[in-house]
Amino acid sequence: MTAKAPASGSSEALTLSFSQALPLTGLSRNTLYSLLKAGEVPGARKLGNTWRFTRTTFFDWLGYKVS
Repeated sequence: MTAKAPASGSSEALTLSFSQALPLTGLSRNTLYSLLKAGEVPGARKLGNTWRFTRTTFFDWLGYKVS
């Protein structure tokens, strides 16, 4: 994975959209959807037709160390 987690205390949103989260995973769209449907992604919530991710929980799941 080449993307970096933002530093804590930044002014970024507390959540990520599916399109923001997908490239951070290195997974295909179908694989990430399968993991979401199976409940394997912590901090993920479906709001209407869209998936949202709690930023810190998602980065923890990916193994990022946010300093």
